[in-house]
Amino acid sequence: MRGSYRASVHDFSLMDAVLVVLETVDGRRGIGTADPSPGYSRQTPDEIQKVLSQYLPTFIRASPDDPNEATRVLDRLDGCENARCAVEMAYLDLYCRAEHRSIADFFGGRRRASEPLNAWIGVDIPERMVAEAKRWRDRGFQSLKLKLDGDADRDIQRVEVVHDAVVDEMQIRADVNGAYDVETAIEVAQALEPLDLAHLEQPVPLDDIDGLEAVTQATSIPIMADECLLGLREIKEVIDRKAADRLKVKTLRLGGLQTTHRALDLAATAGISCVVGHGFGLMPATSAELQLTASHDDVFRPVENVGMLKMADEPFNQAVTVTDGSASVGDSPGHGVELREDRLSEFVEERIDITAG
Repeated sequence: MRGSYRASVHDFSLMDAVLVVLETVDGRRGIGTADPSPGYSRQTPDEIQKVLSQYLPTFIRASPDDPNEATRVLDRLDGCENARCAVEMAYLDLYCRAEHRSIADFFGGRRRASEPLNAWIGVDIPERMVAEAKRWRDRGFQSLKLKLDGDADRDIQRVEVVHDAVVDEMQIRADVNGAYDVETAIEVAQALEPLDLAHLEQPVPLDDIDGLEAVTQATSIPIMADECLLGLREIKEVIDRKAADRLKVKTLRLGGLQTTHRALDLAATAGISCVVGHGFGLMPATSAELQLTASHDDVFRPVENVGMLKMADEPFNQAVTVTDGSASVGDSPGHGVELREDRLSEFVEERIDITAG
């Protein structure tokens, strides 16, 4: 990665991922990735690989030309959403390439040719966070997320100084990754109310929906749920209880693009906005999620598909380009990302080949 990225749950500078490549007997191909973040994602790369080694011999017997059949087989991966995401992404890439249409077309059509991106600033001393915010601003970004670490007084200071430095030019978001207890979360949220803050993300632990609801009711700052949204069931619960003002959805956690699309529809029906994006996705995941958001009107923008900005190098072509803080959304078949076979050996630690024979 281009640097070290610190949140309340982890500090890391290397992205471990699982790459799935599906190939048909007639030479068609699709690729997908699962890019789990340590301390955040539901499965580790080793666990994903183990699940896929057991599951793929069954999946590859499904028809490459029947998305309904593929989805039925994918649903057997219930409880292994990170692994499911990689397989579904690869399948949709393969299927859409054969149909000569993009993933955005699969979901009803591309409604925009670019998506504004949200910058990402890891936990640091306030002065450095201000300096980084100004660098993002100077690159044309109009929104940023500040990672916080659970030190309430210091977190308030971090948000205040960045807010004062760039609020006239940038939307500001803050993300706690569940580091506060309910009392502290309410105190911090209320202290930040005088500021123009887009939202405070996941202020309490993921298993405390009661606490999330209490924080939401206690402050005028919009509260966004993230880690607690493990699936559609949890999304429905948060919506029904009005436990958050906004939702954060990701294909990796929800098990794929189709489930994420359903989540967007569900939230839109309830009148709740959603942020989309995995902040550490490799190029296939980033492009696929951008294809999804570009096909849906009910997304809170800017989106957070910024993984490719953090990676120093990847074994893929540069399918997504960023200009003045916005990412291109192409119309190439599939998600438009090509695997660079000539460089794959530089990145792969272990390879497993599975055939239907």
